Amino acid sequence: LYVLSLPLFSGHDVLAMAAFIGGLSAATAMVIVESVALSIMISNDLVIPLFVRRLLKTSTSETEDWSTLILNVRRGAIFILLFIAFLYYRESTNSARLSSIGLMSFAAIAQFAPALIGGLIWRGANGRGAALGMVAGILVWGYTLLLPSLAAADTGIIVHGLFGFEALRPQALFGTVAEPLNHGVLWSLSINAVFFVLGSLSRASVPLERIQASIFVPRDAGPMPSLRRFRTAITVNDLKDTIGRYLGVERTERSFQSFEKTNGTSLHGNEQASMDVIRFSEQLLASAVGSSSARLILSLLFRRHDRESRDAFRLLDDATEALQHNRDLLQIALDQMEQGITVFDRDFRLICWNRQYRALFDLPDEMGQVGVSLDRILRHLAERGDIPADQRVAMLNRLTSFVSPWQMELKTSGRILELRSNPMPDGGIVATYADISGRVEQDLALKRANESLEQRVKTRTIELTRVNEELAQAQMLAEEANLGKTRFLAAAGHDILQPLNAARLYCSSLIEKAGKGPAGKAAVNIESSLESVET
Repeated sequence: LYVLSLPLFSGHDVLAMAAFIGGLSAATAMVIVESVALSIMISNDLVIPLFVRRLLKTSTSETEDWSTLILNVRRGAIFILLFIAFLYYRESTNSARLSSIGLMSFAAIAQFAPALIGGLIWRGANGRGAALGMVAGILVWGYTLLLPSLAAADTGIIVHGLFGFEALRPQALFGTVAEPLNHGVLWSLSINAVFFVLGSLSRASVPLERIQASIFVPRDAGPMPSLRRFRTAITVNDLKDTIGRYLGVERTERSFQSFEKTNGTSLHGNEQASMDVIRFSEQLLASAVGSSSARLILSLLFRRHDRESRDAFRLLDDATEALQHNRDLLQIALDQMEQGITVFDRDFRLICWNRQYRALFDLPDEMGQVGVSLDRILRHLAERGDIPADQRVAMLNRLTSFVSPWQMELKTSGRILELRSNPMPDGGIVATYADISGRVEQDLALKRANESLEQRVKTRTIELTRVNEELAQAQMLAEEANLGKTRFLAAAGHDILQPLNAARLYCSSLIEKAGKGPAGKAAVNIESSLESVET
């Protein structure tokens, strides 16, 4: 309004109208852009993830169209943001200037700084600490900056503090006297940082957090203090020879070549080893024999070049021979196993493996080096097409959950592996991999055999039913034929016996009339013959 009053006071109405239209369009554009940007942030980072988790739990179809849902969420977010802004406009004090509102907004955005900076420089930072710090910082920001802009200067909580405690006055916490903005920023960021540290220390970082931390803050234990005091004449070849006894010559050469590529330097065998090379050698040895043994080996290696210490030379050789023998024995035993074995440290970097592991996954030589991260191995498998690219985090979580064994299929080779993982005392993991492709094929063959057996049984059952039906029909026909035969025999017997009965009747009459004469005897013989015929 002050800008508009200047041309109006001078009588330049057209200029005032142009300034008004320009200011209105600029303000409108700012409101539109900010509202749309914030609504997209709210929908993409807050609301939609909640819907996704709920839909996944309810097993909703993946083909469902979410475009309408996303659009409605963004519309609702825009409406709520504008409504909150309008409420702030109505409730804020008239003395609040635009510049002070902007500075207060910057103070709110600054609450992301402790988590952002801490995550870049501190390996122990985690999600819980970041969340607690930001929540605490926003609460203090709201109490020290937002509340005074909404309440009148003579409000009881502003004058006397929360619950009447003078030390809790929003603009003078614990008696701090400073400009309101500086006061609010100081206290909010301080409380934010304190809760960020306490929250991060309250629990151990999850595997994904440790991997992210190792990307931004590489582990660098630093050389042992005694190394800084030494000006030794040992060469790069001395370090390679010593480390090669524990890691193998080929693996040692690959590790030093990787060091040269990473640091952009070229190492010559007879040149004196720099502090960076010594530090790298110590870390490389520590990955194989532990930090304490690595420091002992390097300390004795330094003394080996001291002509006054022959005992140290013999001690180094004895320790080297014993450690090398134990390591060779362990490596030979691991290489003879049918299962693949890997050991990762707490930062999920490879420290031990066997030959079968690389053979099962068909990994190149660069993937069989100390210090290769698990994430890099999974990324290599995803790029080659063995596993889905979006399943890397899920597979990492399954490896670190230490649940029952689970299976994975390598798409390129068709090999099916069974994975088992167990925790290490120092926070790392040991995983075993077994090729169960043959067993899976046998299970499939058995399943197919069962299915074909069921089909054969069904076919035989149908055939047996048909034969039984035909047998029943034949039996019925036989019974009908037997019944017809019986009827025929009965009729034939009746027709045959009827003349015989008549003849017997005539014989009986003839015997009675003829008496005992020759005719009577003949009649008796005829009657006997007729009886014989009937029987």
